[in-house]
Amino acid sequence: MTEPATSTSSLPSDSVSKLSLSPSAKMTTTNEITLSVVPDWSLLPVELLHIISKNLDDCFDALHARSVCTLWRSIFPFPSHLSRLSYSLPTLDNKGSWSLERIPLFLFRPRALAASEYFLGGIRRYEEPEEEEELPSPIQCSVKVKIPESDPKLMKMNDCQIFPLGHQYRMIGCNAKEYRNVVVLPLNQEGGGDFVVLLNFTKVLLVYRSTEMRWRRLHTQPFTTATCEELFTFRGKFYAIFISGDVFAFDPHFLGLTTLKPLELPNCGSCNDLVQSGDDELFLVEKIIPRNDDVLDFNRLALRVCRLDVEAGQWVVVTDIGDRVFIIGEFGSVSCSAKEFPEGCGVSGNSILYTHKPWNETYFYKYGVDTGREEDDLNCWWYSRENLVTILSTYPVVALRVERNEPNIKDMGLRL
Repeated sequence: MTEPATSTSSLPSDSVSKLSLSPSAKMTTTNEITLSVVPDWSLLPVELLHIISKNLDDCFDALHARSVCTLWRSIFPFPSHLSRLSYSLPTLDNKGSWSLERIPLFLFRPRALAASEYFLGGIRRYEEPEEEEELPSPIQCSVKVKIPESDPKLMKMNDCQIFPLGHQYRMIGCNAKEYRNVVVLPLNQEGGGDFVVLLNFTKVLLVYRSTEMRWRRLHTQPFTTATCEELFTFRGKFYAIFISGDVFAFDPHFLGLTTLKPLELPNCGSCNDLVQSGDDELFLVEKIIPRNDDVLDFNRLALRVCRLDVEAGQWVVVTDIGDRVFIIGEFGSVSCSAKEFPEGCGVSGNSILYTHKPWNETYFYKYGVDTGREEDDLNCWWYSRENLVTILSTYPVVALRVERNEPNIKDMGLRL
């Protein structure tokens, strides 16, 4: 029988030179000391590093690789998916400039914290921390978080579980009171450099074409008379949703509008949100507010979810969104898979969460929940009290905690 190795003497001499020994030692069952051997990854051949760099599909794997040593950092490029692309655009009076930034969004969970705590927001490149001696060098990516009763701090991304959620655009330097959001579409779907920017000023939409390099007002009904809540892009088209709940689609050349009016809701008020799931599906989430004697009853607020049938140009009511979780709030509307969440954290699929509430406690909406009221239609999405969601912070990122909750049948009142 082969005896267990008790030192590094059994290793080839060239291998010993490329390995570093851990300072810790452990006893075997025969009371012999075995030193654990840890590879020194910085000594891998450069040719092998180039091969590895071409096969890293996950952008955060590339970040971790860049953090090994200076050599790896020089070979592994910073992931383009994490770069905040910036474009300089003129102000409306052409006397200055704004910065249009493309910001990647992520849902991330620090492994050092409770499994139920999550952060949602943009992550930026940060390579020169102010307190570098306290952080592993080089730090490639971080996010500033703010939790109530604590100072803002930078959180290291290499200690987090991370879920990409797409990206959004922001107009930096545009401080106008009625500025809402901005979206961008390429003019050439094959990858050309020309693009169109649509800027939302509530009742005024402004268009910027890279081929013209100036702003123009969009003189198209109903954009000149109604309040535009949000702008979106999906499958090469712009989508505008109005305070009335109406949705319009139009191409980047503005050759005509397609009305995507939601289905009728008798004796109810509503306000709507659009949620894109991947590149193939667009959903409309409607808040349904019943009327009692012509007064809106916010205590009975429910949801209806529709999917866009692109070919037919109409909304189709759905009762199941699969394993997806829709999160709607300060950073717009995002969709992620519940399968990516850790076991036991309480997050399940086919659910919807609103984070922009006037209070810090809320719940997921789920389809067919029994509210305990006979007048409520079960064919809607209602608050599910299985999990309590505490909104810890909304700026500069959304911080939330998900906890198991024992439902209280006596307290089934719903809040907006």
